[in-house]
Amino acid sequence: MVGFIRTLLIIITFYYLFKLIARYVLPFLVKKGVENMQKKQQEEFNRYREEAQKHEGEVIIQTKGNRKDQTQEKGTEGEYVDFEEVE
Repeated sequence: MVGFIRTLLIIITFYYLFKLIARYVLPFLVKKGVENMQKKQQEEFNRYREEAQKHEGEVIIQTKGNRKDQTQEKGTEGEYVDFEEVE
């Protein structure tokens, strides 16, 4: 009987501790997370805006890796696509 009461008290204690944490600590953590996300989005937007203003009217083609070096090694630009004629 003593073990049952002890287990019941432990369960009730954890329940109220969880409610207390969920009510006061969790909103604080969510608020901080949202503020960090907003800060990152604002920085990204400002960086994009500054970059767009610097090069207004200029066209820039960005490629991944050393693609220019690869095409120079082959001696041709682009990729060759094999095809068959269908009648």
